[in-house]
Amino acid sequence: MPVRLPKAYMEYVAISISIEPNTEETEEILVAELADMGYEGFVSEDFGMKAFIPAKDFNESHLRIILDTYGIADYTKEYIVSKNWNADWELRFNPVILETGKGCSIRSMGDGSMVPVWPPVAYKLVIKPELAFGTGHHPTTRMMLETLLDMDAKRQVKNRRILDLGTGTGILAILAAKMGAAIPVHALDNDLRCVHSCTENARRNRVAHKIQVHHADASFIQQGRYGLILANIHRNILSYEMDTLSRSLEPGTSHVLLSGFYTTDVPAMLEAAQRNGLVLHAQKENEGWSLLHLTKP
Repeated sequence: MPVRLPKAYMEYVAISISIEPNTEETEEILVAELADMGYEGFVSEDFGMKAFIPAKDFNESHLRIILDTYGIADYTKEYIVSKNWNADWELRFNPVILETGKGCSIRSMGDGSMVPVWPPVAYKLVIKPELAFGTGHHPTTRMMLETLLDMDAKRQVKNRRILDLGTGTGILAILAAKMGAAIPVHALDNDLRCVHSCTENARRNRVAHKIQVHHADASFIQQGRYGLILANIHRNILSYEMDTLSRSLEPGTSHVLLSGFYTTDVPAMLEAAQRNGLVLHAQKENEGWSLLHLTKP
């Protein structure tokens, strides 16, 4: 005899769908189909995806029709207890949604870390921070992501050779890889924990084959190689390594995005940049932090 839960305790149904092979294209199709049926949240998993729908709207026959259409037979369902769902939502549902350019969403791992279906975005990132920096919440990371999205909209990222110095979680390198940057994107960090974090996040986002992660500092950087350098690190390191960054840019118009410093530090940063042949292209500010978009003609 099936168990009947009180209505108040049957807020949502979570559907775990096994996808083989598990590709972003298949997930995108299923998200679109299920969203039309009233599903409100989706989570990418190694095995496929999870989809969440209010229990009152759940129709298993309709679900089977959709899954059968795409040759999917393996799924499970579970009811989410109301009080646990709400607690998990408050604790873990804090995605970052950026609408610049084609748009980007960043969420952490876990059932409660769902990204809303609307607004639609082109790039969906899953980031587990562990002890590394970079989830999209800090103003400096957010400005770096928004500037990358803006450059992508202007076709200034695809096929460029890119370096992410001080990669942390790898969030910038991962987004650049998803945008079609030249393979491989180089991601550097002198902290082994960050190297591990970036490597794992690249795998979670299915771009591990597009990113080379190195346990290294700026001495690793190759002269005249990169069309875009990303560096969201301490201002003292940026100032000290400005000549290295400049020399590492390939001939022609190349770009450098720098952040990790306060707006009060901008004059000193600009002086160091101009001393090394870099020109200010654009500047952003957010909550007292700044980003400099520099170019080298």
